[in-house]
Amino acid sequence: MQSETEKKSRTSKSIKNAVIGITGALLSLVISFLSRTVFIRMLGDDYNGVNGLFTNILQTLNMAELGFAAAVAFALYRPLKDGDEEAVSALMNFFARVYRIIAVIVAVAGSACIPALQFLIKEDISSLPFTLNQLRIYFAMFLANTVCSYLLAYKRTLIQADQNAYIISTVDYSCNIALNVLQIALLYITKNYYAFLSIMIAKTIVNNLILHIIAGKRYPYLSKYKRSKITKAEKKNIITNVEALFLHRIGHVLIYSTASIIISSFVGVKEAGFYSNYVLIINNVYVLINIIFESMTASIGNLGVSADVEHQYEVFKRVDYISKFFVVFTSTCYICLFNDFITIWLDSSKTFPLLTVIAISAHPVLSYMRKPVFTFRDAKGLFKKDWFKPLIESSVSIGLAIGLSYVWGVLGILLGYVISSLFIGLPIESYMLYKHGFKRSVLPYFLKVALVIIYAAGVTALTYYICTFIPVEKSLAGFGWFVLEALFCIAFSSGAYILATFKTPEFGYFVQLARKIFGKFSRKKEDADA
Repeated sequence: MQSETEKKSRTSKSIKNAVIGITGALLSLVISFLSRTVFIRMLGDDYNGVNGLFTNILQTLNMAELGFAAAVAFALYRPLKDGDEEAVSALMNFFARVYRIIAVIVAVAGSACIPALQFLIKEDISSLPFTLNQLRIYFAMFLANTVCSYLLAYKRTLIQADQNAYIISTVDYSCNIALNVLQIALLYITKNYYAFLSIMIAKTIVNNLILHIIAGKRYPYLSKYKRSKITKAEKKNIITNVEALFLHRIGHVLIYSTASIIISSFVGVKEAGFYSNYVLIINNVYVLINIIFESMTASIGNLGVSADVEHQYEVFKRVDYISKFFVVFTSTCYICLFNDFITIWLDSSKTFPLLTVIAISAHPVLSYMRKPVFTFRDAKGLFKKDWFKPLIESSVSIGLAIGLSYVWGVLGILLGYVISSLFIGLPIESYMLYKHGFKRSVLPYFLKVALVIIYAAGVTALTYYICTFIPVEKSLAGFGWFVLEALFCIAFSSGAYILATFKTPEFGYFVQLARKIFGKFSRKKEDADA
């Protein structure tokens, strides 16, 4: 049983990780938008499209990682808790060798892509502001950055597993902000993409080197046991976990990292650039939302080995309540605010029609819907039960995306992902969790999902109609109206969800939790004043 000191230490670390994570994410969000703005103005939409295309290609190549980081992190928890320095060192030595092999595999696979780059861009290369040779050099620099990300990076997993994610957040966000500032300055001075990519590579090397040095100082025993090796049983256990997660890893990459590739190949590189602007917003919002879910991971992991299935189910319903709040909240804000924000930020010529915006928004919104199921499935070790799901979902996603691209362009591509997520991914994984994890029928959950989707659509439609009366344009006054529109969307969507759920046990639980936290804060303040 854990002592009170251990519990308080874990709570303190969790709070520190969350606070620094959110602060860093917000600062990084602001500087990322500034960097993207300067990038588009200095280099144009075609370069922006290529940037998004290369990012997607290399995210796809990162399948070679296979989930080793997650498997090794899981294996580190026990020796870190027991203070077994040699066991920790042996695991890190193994992980270092694995990451070197992965770096070589990614380098070889990436190099094999270079001769075929022109086939991933629909336009004639001669009509673009760069030559084919320049395009290949750009990709080689992107590839070098990805390969560098595997060198020395293995030690960040140790810091993460030791509940010190705030160290990683501090270094990552500091380097990211410094990178973007340097890139902005160089773009203004040189208007050169080579300079932009050079700073990106330098940031990756410096970032990993700093974390490597910090880990070396915090865990000096790593150098003492640098020749230690894990046992055959430990290696077999890690490989078993990697095998179980392998197909899920492939499916996730293919579902979430191929849209820009297909858009560039079947519609155009400029449209891929426009899409990447929407994705930049989605990714930054996801980082903030994910911090909330990450804070629950340790508790959910402990629940996964509990015999009390009823208690697990109660906690699942609470996490699911939060996820469905984000479904209503983000669907409303994305659809109502996306085009107005991009109009003010960049220009109305870089926006998509409403139906395409709805499709862009639906994909991440469904991922928020699925987040609790993912988390509990993994915590209960049920990923082997639906091993076939990622293969079916990714195949249908890409097949529909390519097929529908000939009919509806970008809209058709994004509909392919949405359809497979809604009608294949979500039903299969939910069914498996309820059948094997909670030992109950999944039908009530499916009914709740349908009701939430209908309710979110209704709230979004009403909010969108009201927002049409708000005059948003690319001007100072237009920005003021946009802020008012954003506040209205936030308040209306949040209020609508609370109105629909305030009689549920889950709402009551969070009200009580808020009162408890506020009560502790008030008592501390009173003690401090006294």
